[in-house]
Amino acid sequence: MTHAATLDLDALGSRRALNMPGVSCTVAEQIEALRSVAGNDVVKLIKPELDERIVKIVAGWPRDFQTDRAHTFGFESETNFEQIIRIYLEDDLPKVS
Repeated sequence: MTHAATLDLDALGSRRALNMPGVSCTVAEQIEALRSVAGNDVVKLIKPELDERIVKIVAGWPRDFQTDRAHTFGFESETNFEQIIRIYLEDDLPKVS
């Protein structure tokens, strides 16, 4: 959001909506990334539970979309889910004293 606040609105023109770049992956890929970062003991805490309401919501989401325009304006994303986990651990995980 900080980056968006610095954009030249004239350069954006009348098309101000941008598809933001991001990582597209399955739940299985997310779990494997978690295993890679935090180990099997953490992954064992996951209790798989299918929720049909969530399945219906996610089924309507596009898996791939064009983000070239956002890249043109300097927006970037992580390249894999492991990076997202590591960033969370570094920046957002509550510190225990």
